[in-house]
Amino acid sequence: MVLLRKIKRGRRSIVWKFNGDAQYIDGPRLAVVWPCINRIQPLFMHQANDMQFLEVNYLDGTTEIKPGPVALSDDPLKILSIFTKDLIKLDANELLVLYTQNENEKKQDVSSVRNIIKGPTLYGPKPNEWIHEFTWHGEDGAHKTRIIPGAKVFQKLRLIPDQFYYNITDVRTSDDALITVKLMVFYELFDVETMLNNTHDPIADFINAICADIIAFASIRKYETFLENANQLNQLETYPQLVTRSETVGYKINKVVFRGYQASEKLQLMNDNAIERRTKLRLEEESERQLQILEDLKLEKRFERSQKERKMELDQMLHTLDMTKQQHASQLQIREAENQMHLQHQQLLHDDEIKFYQQLKELGTDITQIMVAQQRNPDKLIQIMNEKDKRTSPNIQFVDNI
Repeated sequence: MVLLRKIKRGRRSIVWKFNGDAQYIDGPRLAVVWPCINRIQPLFMHQANDMQFLEVNYLDGTTEIKPGPVALSDDPLKILSIFTKDLIKLDANELLVLYTQNENEKKQDVSSVRNIIKGPTLYGPKPNEWIHEFTWHGEDGAHKTRIIPGAKVFQKLRLIPDQFYYNITDVRTSDDALITVKLMVFYELFDVETMLNNTHDPIADFINAICADIIAFASIRKYETFLENANQLNQLETYPQLVTRSETVGYKINKVVFRGYQASEKLQLMNDNAIERRTKLRLEEESERQLQILEDLKLEKRFERSQKERKMELDQMLHTLDMTKQQHASQLQIREAENQMHLQHQQLLHDDEIKFYQQLKELGTDITQIMVAQQRNPDKLIQIMNEKDKRTSPNIQFVDNI
């Protein structure tokens, strides 16, 4: 029985003969197969695109990396296996740690060189390279505050700031109260070489250091004092061992956030009752303080109002007094003006009278008789007569009207 097998263009098959020999057949062609004496095996075609590469493992133990785009058929006479793998994509905030075996060294004394590949880039490892795999403490899938060993396995190391939650249990105060302290730690990698040289798990180092700091903080304080000073757990000065250890392994602790605490059920109940009483007293105190403030405000406003009223009365009195003064001054000015006018008038009359008598005297008129005649009904008249001519003296005459 004869079988015909069609081999397409670009494909390859291998014919195994009964004696163990093999023959390659490349398409396109028809292959004649005698099932009793030989067997034909189509070879699988492996392909890699621009974002992939082929890892070819030969029978002699060597490995070859063929970057894409590329296509390669199986070769059972030379190739043990072929794997199509994706190139490693690195973002701008990621890096790879590679170890390269020195080819010049003898096999008895093999050494390696560490290289750091930073993104953004695409990278395909070479046959004499291997990628460092990190195995760190990480969050438990069931609870994010529970950190377990080996939960975080990765090859790409992130350079951006990161954080983790952690609850420190069985923290004992100086009065033997057991509490759980809840924290959130923010950290950032700044020196990759220091981290690789000084630690294999920085998260475990952070946890050990922060536990030591919290235990030291709580062991010298009673439960009530711990609650009063809990705000200090938000300050980096409270975590000297954490800060020191992080710098030793190439990290920087940006911030530690105190998320609260949790005590035992009985202790928490006692604390809740005490808090309730304190809150009630504080509310009563605040209410009383508000009432006192309100009374003080009322008293202050009444005092201010009375001061304003007194000031208004005083201003009114001063205004009235000022108006009175102005009126009095005006009256004085009027009287003074009237007196001045009266004096001026009298002076004018007196001047006119003097002028009149002077004119009469110049005319030779008896001034005394005129003056006497101007008086009405004098009560007493005294005249001094001249004995010689029996005439009235023009110089001496007294008139009394009393």
